[in-house]
Amino acid sequence: MRPVGSLASDRKALLFSAGGVRLALRLGHVREILAVPPDAGEVSVRGEPVPTAFVSTVLGLAAGGSGFALVTEGPARVALRVEALHGIVDLAEAEVFQLPGRTPLPQPAPFAGAIVARGELALELAVSTLGFAPLEPAEELPPPDGGLGAGTERELRFCRSGRTYAVPMSMLVQILEAPRVAKVPLTPPSHRGLLHHARALHPVVDVGVLYGDAPAAEGRTVLLVDAGGAGVGVVADRVVGVAEGGDEVTRPPWDAVFGV
Repeated sequence: MRPVGSLASDRKALLFSAGGVRLALRLGHVREILAVPPDAGEVSVRGEPVPTAFVSTVLGLAAGGSGFALVTEGPARVALRVEALHGIVDLAEAEVFQLPGRTPLPQPAPFAGAIVARGELALELAVSTLGFAPLEPAEELPPPDGGLGAGTERELRFCRSGRTYAVPMSMLVQILEAPRVAKVPLTPPSHRGLLHHARALHPVVDVGVLYGDAPAAEGRTVLLVDAGGAGVGVVADRVVGVAEGGDEVTRPPWDAVFGV
């Protein structure tokens, strides 16, 4: 058992993981860190049982061996069971973000924001909204209307899940090859995660899922697109030439897709 009261501060955060997702919690919310048997159930602190929540279960993630318990501060203490600890970060040496508005989550959201430290993105837990039971994921976005019209301006074509799509060149900001996209639990299948690029966070969308295709493997390319002044990533398997795709090119109503 390791008390952390002397370190507790809203300017420091504990980094850890559950269900393979990197997470964070401000030290001001942490009373103690306990090493516990991975198969143990309820957690006790100095002989007193503490209500226990398995973070991977609450967030709908694959369960692993939860060998640590983070006992939260306050009268309504909770033991958050997690799988691995990654150290403490001083937030003065990290980047702290609110989640982008185009990150669909159940409400109230289980995340208070995101922290990028040491090149890794961690979702900051909102302890008061977690509870103990599995949370219901956010609903999938409605499918876009139309998308089969002829192109009226210069465009870039790309393939995703066997279809060819086009995005106007005027909206294209950058083409990123094999960027790191951090998964966000409880988002719908079309939301592939968050991309940290150029000191900003960008949601990443799989437009193929919106058009009814089954979720596919991660695309190697992300097109960073200007969505009303904010960048949104669009997953692509590959960029194709203008001559490819023929007349079978889908031109989504991008403003509707991005909610602009």
